[in-house]
Formats: sequence, C-alpha cells, structure tokens
Amino acid sequence: MAKKILYVEDDGDMLDIVSEFMQFEDYEVITDNGKAIKKKLKQHQIGLILLDENLNWGWGSDLCRELRADEETAGIPIVLISALQDIDKIAEQCGATTYIRKPFDIYDVIDVVNLHYLPQ
Repeated sequence: MAKKILYVEDDGDMLDIVSEFMQFEDYEVITDNGKAIKKKLKQHQIGLILLDENLNWGWGSDLCRELRADEETAGIPIVLISALQDIDKIAEQCGATTYIRKPFDIYDVIDVVNLHYLPQ
C-alpha cells in the first residue's frame, strides 16, 4: 500500500519538484491548494501533511490550527514550510509537528517526511 502525503502548496513549480522527488521515495503525493483539504483528507489515508505557510488566499498556520482542532485530523503530522524568519514560532503556535525553512534542500524535506510520516 502506498504511503500517502498531502502537499498543500499553490506554487505549481514547487509542487511539481517536491512531488516528483517524494514519488522517487515511494510516496504517493496528493496535492491541493488548501481549498479542498478536508475533502482530500476524507478521500485518502494521509500519513503526513506538507503545508505551505504563505498561500495566495490565506495562511497555512490557520489551516494547521483547524486541523489540530478536529479530532479526525488532529493526529496527522503537519510540516509547515515557509521562508518567513519566524516560521519556528509560527509552527509552534499553530501546533505543527515541525517546520522547514525555504529555501530548502530537497533531501532535508525527504528526511523530515521519513522521520515524521505516520503509517496508516
């Protein structure tokens, strides 16, 4: 059974690059711009969420808080991704499992996903 992660990102290039590398690591990457995240979580058994902080329409940390408040999604590891200087504090305040600072090395992303992925 494929290991599924949900990648919430609205930058198409970033989405393609990270998704391609994660597929080489035997992850099935479900993508979303953040607008249908609840629907995708109901459709798939997700073991980790990669969540961009700065979405065109809002903040990933607000989505993170919503997911943490819902008992169905509260236990899914969430990795917040951002270039913001205080992403460490933002991740802590919204309940993210950890964070990745942009620009990042793709192998750091792979390591973080492998470390925190929750088998379904």
